[in-house]
Amino acid sequence: MKALVIVDMLDDFVSGALANPRAEAILPALQELLAHARRKGWIRVFSNDAHEPGDTELAIWGEHAMAGTPGAEVITELAPRPGRLELVVPKRFYGAFDGTRLDELLRGLNADEVVLVGQHSHICIRHSAYGAFLRGYRITVPRDAVCAFDGVDEEEALEYLRTVYGAHITSVAELIGRRIAEAVGVAMPLGFDYDSGDVLEHEP
Repeated sequence: MKALVIVDMLDDFVSGALANPRAEAILPALQELLAHARRKGWIRVFSNDAHEPGDTELAIWGEHAMAGTPGAEVITELAPRPGRLELVVPKRFYGAFDGTRLDELLRGLNADEVVLVGQHSHICIRHSAYGAFLRGYRITVPRDAVCAFDGVDEEEALEYLRTVYGAHITSVAELIGRRIAEAVGVAMPLGFDYDSGDVLEHEP
């Protein structure tokens, strides 16, 4: 079972206290992947900074994504929906697994792979990958659905994930199978399952 883990796509990280212009560039890919994950019944996790006064990160980055404030909310374009497979998991450190119940929740839903997306490739994605690696999850990172700060070498950050944690570096198109349809140059039936090649009658 795959778990899509969306890291820190929050108001403060997109347009607020730690605004990142690169975050807006990955938004279409994130929306496409989230919609696919919902259709396919993947677990969807929103791993969100939710800091308390005195958290050690604040001394480095300044006040940001404080628990209960608008800056700690997921941007509206990716807003979580109610449901058993859609989890909001607050964090107070870089890694999605650090000091959270994420591993317990994923084990309870039989997840064996995490698809890490969001921000930032060289910090929170990296630390989340380490947490997943320690716990034995397969790790996938679509390069067009993660970003770092301006001035950071994205390829270097991704190469670290691949060589140190064994992450599979791919793209959203490859991950959801869209390139199968593009390669054969035909229109696939509504509800086509790119992973299996079947037409899913239960999908609209």
